[in-house]
Amino acid sequence: MSKVDELELVADMVGLEVGYVVEAANYFTSIEEAFHWLYLSEENPLRPYNHEELIEKLSSITVEQLKEENAESVAEYMVLIDDHTYMTKSGVAYLRIQR
Repeated sequence: MSKVDELELVADMVGLEVGYVVEAANYFTSIEEAFHWLYLSEENPLRPYNHEELIEKLSSITVEQLKEENAESVAEYMVLIDDHTYMTKSGVAYLRIQR
């Protein structure tokens, strides 16, 4: 499935209708790639944390939180809890929309 097909699938999953504007759409083939772009890459203009804040956030994640999200790692947990990420059969889609 192509990146465009994956993003269209996610748009269907979230029920995008006429009137919504896609602010950003990216597709990642792995959790690590998604984590890197979301939290480490300077190419992401909306990175939620600076490096110190990210270290604090990562160190505060508990085993119970990992279990609740069925995450195998803190990186996977961070990707799963992001409001704009969607797990697909072949990777992670990032879709930020505005009405």
